[in-house]
Amino acid sequence: MTVAVKGLTKRFRDQLALDRVDLDVRPGEFLALLGPSGSGKTTLLRILGGLDFPDAGTVSFGGEDVAGRPARERRVGFVFQNYALFRHMRVADNIAFGLTVRPRRDRPSPAAIRARVDELLALVQLPGLGRRFPAQLSGGQRQRVALARALAVDPTVLLLDEPFGALDAKVRNDLRRWLRGVHETMGLTSIFVTHDQDEALDLADRVAVMSAGRIEQVDTPDAVYNRPATAFVADFIGNATRFDCRLSGGGVEIAGVRLANAAPTAADGRGVAFVRPHEFHLAAAGEPGLAATVRRVAHTAALASVECALADGRVIDVAAPLDVAATTGAQVTLVPTTVRAYPA
Repeated sequence: MTVAVKGLTKRFRDQLALDRVDLDVRPGEFLALLGPSGSGKTTLLRILGGLDFPDAGTVSFGGEDVAGRPARERRVGFVFQNYALFRHMRVADNIAFGLTVRPRRDRPSPAAIRARVDELLALVQLPGLGRRFPAQLSGGQRQRVALARALAVDPTVLLLDEPFGALDAKVRNDLRRWLRGVHETMGLTSIFVTHDQDEALDLADRVAVMSAGRIEQVDTPDAVYNRPATAFVADFIGNATRFDCRLSGGGVEIAGVRLANAAPTAADGRGVAFVRPHEFHLAAAGEPGLAATVRRVAHTAALASVECALADGRVIDVAAPLDVAATTGAQVTLVPTTVRAYPA
């Protein structure tokens, strides 16, 4: 099922939550909406699900405009962060709820509903737990029940609002891989909101990075990490040090040092540049680059995390090979091997 959003705008009193958003989601795609709090990602998801309505713009499923239709008419599965299970209902009844409340003419027979529930319990790896209540399950199990309930109605689109946000790290990692497998098995078009960058880059086919109600970039995880389209994406995705810089003649000047190996993406003038920890080379003091003092070195299995201070007191994190890492107090030169630069 294709999902298309054109010119979507939404205000809450004086706050512009979505600002003329355009987005196309491909059939069978797993798309992540990623951004800081207040960027508009949950508002966009709720509008897609029919839980809220835009002030302007269109929402199309399979080429059909559904912007004015309520949630019950969209055949959308919605999974919430807090599970939203009915505590007084057994697991099987929670899963069957969307089927049992259908109009009589559309409602499957009791036997068909039981068969569907058993099928979904097996799919979410909870066979035999249908008679338990939600309080008798772990957080990870409850989230699987919530997903089974969303899948029970055979949705055309699956929407997930930070589905693992309430779970601990290990359970979250396990469920991420499992959810990706369910998505591929079912062949669904899935859209999920997350503030966890690792989650988005690990799970999604493409990532839509949002800021202040707009989409800054929609691309593959590799592209948004290694080829950020805007300064916001470069700053937000991953860990990077930001420098004010001067762009001129195809090069970048940082703190009075001209970097010949830079790759600016802007015309001459003032700019901002970003360098990730593994994109610094630790060189001997006095070589061309940024003079620094090593403040701390922490060794891991493969790399050393080296904390360096520039002359102005600014602290830079560097990831260096173990045989290159300097000792605490050493004078070194930081030579960026990759610089991403943008207009200021």
